[in-house]
Amino acid sequence: MGEPRSDVSKSNFDRYVRHGGIVYKYSDIGLEKLSEMISGVDIVVDAIFGTGLNRPIDDKNYIDVIGAVNLYSKFTVSVDIPSGVNADTGKVLDYAVQAHMTVTFGYPKPCHFLFPGRELTGKLKVAKIGIPSQIYNMFAFNKSLLTIDNVYKPNRPRSSHKGSFGEVIVIGGSNRYIGAPVLSALAAQRCGSGMVRLVAPEKSCQCAMAHDPSLICGGITDRLNADYVNEFISSLPASAILLIGPGWGLDDEEEKVKILEFAIRAPNTLVIDADGLNILSKTPHLKELLKNGEPGKAIILTPHPGEFSRLIEKPVGEIKQNYAEVKSFSQQFGVITILKDATTIISDGKAIYFNITGNTSLSKAGSGDILSGVLSAMLSQHLQPIDAAKTATYVFGLAGEMMPQEGMNSTFEVIAKLPEVFGKFEVG
Repeated sequence: MGEPRSDVSKSNFDRYVRHGGIVYKYSDIGLEKLSEMISGVDIVVDAIFGTGLNRPIDDKNYIDVIGAVNLYSKFTVSVDIPSGVNADTGKVLDYAVQAHMTVTFGYPKPCHFLFPGRELTGKLKVAKIGIPSQIYNMFAFNKSLLTIDNVYKPNRPRSSHKGSFGEVIVIGGSNRYIGAPVLSALAAQRCGSGMVRLVAPEKSCQCAMAHDPSLICGGITDRLNADYVNEFISSLPASAILLIGPGWGLDDEEEKVKILEFAIRAPNTLVIDADGLNILSKTPHLKELLKNGEPGKAIILTPHPGEFSRLIEKPVGEIKQNYAEVKSFSQQFGVITILKDATTIISDGKAIYFNITGNTSLSKAGSGDILSGVLSAMLSQHLQPIDAAKTATYVFGLAGEMMPQEGMNSTFEVIAKLPEVFGKFEVG
C-alpha cells in the first residue's frame, strides 16, 4: 500500500525481499487484480494499520482494499488489531477489517474487549514477544480481562452454620415492579447467602413466598415509610449486606432519599442498583455523601449505560467510547462501579477490568436484578468487594451462556444455572 517509513520497517522489508519475498504494489495491480488474488488464497494477513491509527480512513485506496478483504477473504488474520479500529476505544474509524482471528502481542488491547472492535477481532490470540516486565506492568496490569483466575468461590467449611455465610437485605419493589427484588433475593440465596431478607411491598413478598418460603419478608405498605425502613436497617448487624433499588420505582422519592442517606451513613456494605441509582443521580447531596463516606465502608454501584449517563451527566455514546470514565468516577466518589453492558467494565478507581462472559440470553428485563443479588451473596460470604464484583460479573455471564438456546429463556431460568456455574470452580 505504501513504502516502509521507519528504519525498522525498511530493514524488515529489505530482509523479506532478500529471502525471495514477492511484493505487489497496489498502484500497479489495482482493485480487480487484488480481489482475484485474495479469492485465490487460504489466508489473508491484515497488517494495513496498527494501534496508532486514531483518525477516520478517508483514502479511497485503503477503503477499497479493506472492502476487498472483507468481501473475498476466506480467512483473515489481523496483526495486533483489525485495521480501521481504534485501539483504545474499539470504535470503527469509518471502515475496518472483519477478522476471523487477531494475533496481538504482549497483552490484549481495549479494542479487543469493547464493541464494535470486539466483534471485528474474531478469535483473539495473545503472542508473547519478550516485552520487559516493567513495560508489561505499566500497560497491561491496570486494564485486565476477567478470566477463571478472577473467580473467588467462597469457602464453606463443614462446621459452618447459616450465620457463617452472612445476611443479605434486599430493599426494593413497587406496585409496578413486583418481581425485581424477588429476582435479587432468589439469586442471593442460590449463590450461598446464609439468610436473605426482603423489605418490599406486600405483593413482592407474596411473590417471593410463592417461589421460596425460606426467604424472610418484611412487607411494607404501598406508601413507603423511611422511618420504618431506617429503623430496621439500624437493627441489623454491621456485617449485613444492603442491596437497595431493584424495582423501587420513583414514587415516594423523598422517603427513598432518606433511606439512601441513612444507608450510606450506616456501617453496612451497600449495593445500589436500578432506581436507587436514578434517585442518587438526581440528588446532589447524596453524591457528596458518597464522596465523603466512612473510611473502609464499601459501596458498589451497578448501573447500565443509561443510569451511568445520568450519574456522570454525560451522553451514553461518549461513555461507550471512553471506558476510563468508570475509573475516574469510582476514584472520585470512593466506590466500586460495575458498568453493565455487552462488555461489562468494573473499576475500584485503581484498576479497570473487562468482562466478556455472557450473551443475549441476559439481554432481558430482570438480568440486572439477578446480578445485584449474586454480587450481594459474594459480599455476604466475605469476599473482598472488588473480588466480589469480579466474581459475580463473570459467573453471571457464564450462567447466561449455559442457556440451552441463546436468548430463548426467561430471566428466572438464569438463576437456576448459578449453582451449576459455581460447581465448576475450586474454592479460592
